[in-house]
Amino acid sequence: MFTDIRNTLPGVRRLGQQIGLMLGVALLIGTFLFHVWTGLGELPERWPTLLWNVYFSLVYTVIIFTSVRVAIAVLRAHVPLRSRRDVALHVGGLSVTTVGAYGLATAFCRVLHPAFSVRWQVLVITATITFMVSLIWSAFSYMGAFYRQLRKAEAARYEARLEALRAQINPHFLFNAFNSIAALVRTRPDEAEMVVEDLSDLFRYTLRASKDDAATLAQEVEAARRYLAVEKARFRDRLTVTIDVPDRLRSVSMPSMTLQPLVENAVKHGVGGTADACTVTVMAEEIDDMLVLRVQDTGPGFSTVDLDDVLDEGTGLANVRERLRLFFGDAARMRLQAQGVELRLPLHDEEASPGGRGAVVEAG
Repeated sequence: MFTDIRNTLPGVRRLGQQIGLMLGVALLIGTFLFHVWTGLGELPERWPTLLWNVYFSLVYTVIIFTSVRVAIAVLRAHVPLRSRRDVALHVGGLSVTTVGAYGLATAFCRVLHPAFSVRWQVLVITATITFMVSLIWSAFSYMGAFYRQLRKAEAARYEARLEALRAQINPHFLFNAFNSIAALVRTRPDEAEMVVEDLSDLFRYTLRASKDDAATLAQEVEAARRYLAVEKARFRDRLTVTIDVPDRLRSVSMPSMTLQPLVENAVKHGVGGTADACTVTVMAEEIDDMLVLRVQDTGPGFSTVDLDDVLDEGTGLANVRERLRLFFGDAARMRLQAQGVELRLPLHDEEASPGGRGAVVEAG
């Protein structure tokens, strides 16, 4: 019961605020009109006139306020604000709504009170005041909506960052890595030490990536290389790694922890999906001013190239796509291939690093 009351209170409070706002506007406009056409000095003798002014102002305010609120709701539902044209449609729609609501309020007052009569000067003044107040109120309403949308996007951004961190600290990966280290300690202590270093550096990068939005392709490739090195200690000759990334593209900026989930997906579904040897390839190239990044494997491959079907399964790919959307908007693309994933990212104006095409690194 108390929970229901607490859930109801914000709505009641908001309704009370809106009613108070309309009463305040009606009192202000009614008093202003009385002052212009009668004079506040006449108030002691002509206070009923003031009340009538406030009353008719309240009728106008309620009708216009309600009409504008409905128009805003309809416009937001059918015309999302994504361009200047959308903004112009909203402004035009609200302007037409305000004028129409003013005419409706005038007709309503004449029908409700046949004796209602007002000079055209009053109509012009009140229409102008109403129009300006409506536009100002609409502007503040849209500013509030934009602020809430910005806060929501910021919250989603940090939630995606935390979710990315959780996704990287995979308990199965840790379990397998520690088992590999335990097995190597007795037979290959030097190799076990290298695996521990790779694992330590990988998690150091993961923790840093949870705080930083962006990383360079070089940093992402190094983190992926260390992850694959740890997995190499587990799968041994069954896993071969090929990294082909040009030096001139290594300074390109991208969301942190973008590449590692892709190679983790390749190891899980590629190497883990077959008993045969498997090669995981990381390659990058520039095509039409876009960074094309591919992570492929020679395992069984995806059962479908429909991205939405794969994302519905709750893979780390959904996390990657969300971070790309937050970082690049609609400019980035993710595409499934039969044997892997392809990303197309804007290059922006990143300066190319000297050295030309990087060497192909092979392990295995």
